[in-house]
Amino acid sequence: MGIFRSLSSKSALALLIGYVFLFSFRLAHVNEKEISWDNLGYYLYLSSTFVHDDPLLADISWLKELNEKKQLAGTLYMVSSNDQGEPMYFFLMGMSVFYAPSFFIAHSLAPSLGYEANGFSWPYQYALVLGGLLYTLIGLIFLRKILLRFFSENVTSIVLLLLVFGTNSVHHLTLDNLGTVNVIFMLNTLIIWHTINWHREYSKKYLFYITVFLSLLALVKPSEVASAFIPLLWNATSWSDIKKNFFRIVGDLKTLVVLLLVAGAILSPQLIYWYIKTGSLVYDSYKNPGVGLDIFSPHISETLISYRKGWLLYTPLMILSLIGFYFIYKNYKRIFIACLAYFLISFWIISSWSEWWYGAGFSNRPLIATYPILALCLGAFISYVGKAPFYLRTLVGVFSVFAIFLNQFQWWQLRHYILDPYRTTKEYYWASFLKTEVSEEDRKLKRVFRDFSGAQSFENRQNYIVSEQSSFSDQGIKKIDSEETFTSIYESTYEELLQKDHAWIELKMEYRSRQQVDSSLFYVVMAMHHDGGAYGYYAFPSTLSVKDSSWHQFSEVYMTPEIRSTEDVYKTYVWNRYGADFEIRNLEFTLYEPKKGDPY
Repeated sequence: MGIFRSLSSKSALALLIGYVFLFSFRLAHVNEKEISWDNLGYYLYLSSTFVHDDPLLADISWLKELNEKKQLAGTLYMVSSNDQGEPMYFFLMGMSVFYAPSFFIAHSLAPSLGYEANGFSWPYQYALVLGGLLYTLIGLIFLRKILLRFFSENVTSIVLLLLVFGTNSVHHLTLDNLGTVNVIFMLNTLIIWHTINWHREYSKKYLFYITVFLSLLALVKPSEVASAFIPLLWNATSWSDIKKNFFRIVGDLKTLVVLLLVAGAILSPQLIYWYIKTGSLVYDSYKNPGVGLDIFSPHISETLISYRKGWLLYTPLMILSLIGFYFIYKNYKRIFIACLAYFLISFWIISSWSEWWYGAGFSNRPLIATYPILALCLGAFISYVGKAPFYLRTLVGVFSVFAIFLNQFQWWQLRHYILDPYRTTKEYYWASFLKTEVSEEDRKLKRVFRDFSGAQSFENRQNYIVSEQSSFSDQGIKKIDSEETFTSIYESTYEELLQKDHAWIELKMEYRSRQQVDSSLFYVVMAMHHDGGAYGYYAFPSTLSVKDSSWHQFSEVYMTPEIRSTEDVYKTYVWNRYGADFEIRNLEFTLYEPKKGDPY
């Protein structure tokens, strides 16, 4: 890679400036919990296989012990289960493939450096961070090569600097560089670069490379399938061109077989694992009814401009990229269909994810995967502006400087817990806008706090009122026999239950049993249900564990989760898990709505 042979190249110097910033900032912020939350789930394949000699993840006792000790995640959501209830990996193994070189280097060096070879000591943290920085560099190098195929050194330099300093990529290529976005960004630049070369020469070797990168992309995140449209639609301005591209790929049977074998070889470890654990070559291990792809219910406006995580609100510079689609159409027609189709399909999929704010990211995290294509649009716009009247160049320049400043300042706010990654509302956004500190009164403007540890603590009742519509009491005695497994207490769709973004539910009752009980007498379950699957699930145990005929008090509180759909059903029921005979009486079901709050 001769990119740095001569810094007289403006674009090479711009890339170097951007990367030195990303590299130095990232190394200055390595912490002992780099492998946590989602990253822990991606990494499990390596730690379980090569540290605990358990490639199938049959035993997670070590993981439970590790999480209790280091608090790497609120819950072990990154462990799924098969139909027999046996543990299995929640995420696909793609990220482990990219972590692997760093892991093996750290695993071999840790003992000689005086650290445990346990998969989580400091050498592993630093090695994975450095590996992520390498993938960032590869992505930026190939992005520069792509831009130079279309634009001048000046335009390429400006685009590179704007993307690094003026967008949310600055966060996800540094502090979050172990996440999928960093790798997907790199893979998309490689796909685009080899697509350009394939359409220049139609050499089969480029199809081979494209197949490898697309297969790895599928192994990292299957929802990135839109990238397959890039080689198919590139260099096409009509349906006839698209058909020619298609037959260039599938027309040669021998080449097609080779490509399918390559894709199969890359995907086969995942398919084999699924088959061993479930008996099926393809299995949906993502068992979370509360979160998923609702392809016919995209959150378009929220994804674009919401105060919670709106892309264009927090990354306004990308407005210029969207305008750039016009100039791609006007001046680079042969790539317009590919660029537009890829972006629209990707955006639709990204905005159709029910948890459209995507956790604790900065701005809208997954849209960074589209930046290699949007960089072309940005380049097309800047090329036009460079020849435009002085007033327009000045206007765009002022806007760009402001966008970079706002991006950097809000990133600083995020890192200093002023800008909240989960709970920002319109009121809180403006109360904290361009501020270096906020008051406790300002913080009260945020969305309700949700404890990711699963704790249920209703401490601010003064901010809630009792809903007369949903609350009720029943003073009668209900006998539950050993054959009765589930006894319903309350059931309602969310939209019938309340119109606010959350509520607290309190359940009180008395219970007794005249038989010997070896464990908890029963559980009270509170949960939301989507398409028959439960989420926000809590099972509260009773305390009776001996023979005792007196009445005992049961009282628990529950906050409704972030709902997937207002048509989801809330259920409260008694689970007679141990097949006991008992009675309940004086049942009180009380729903507390916030005095103020945003409706869905």
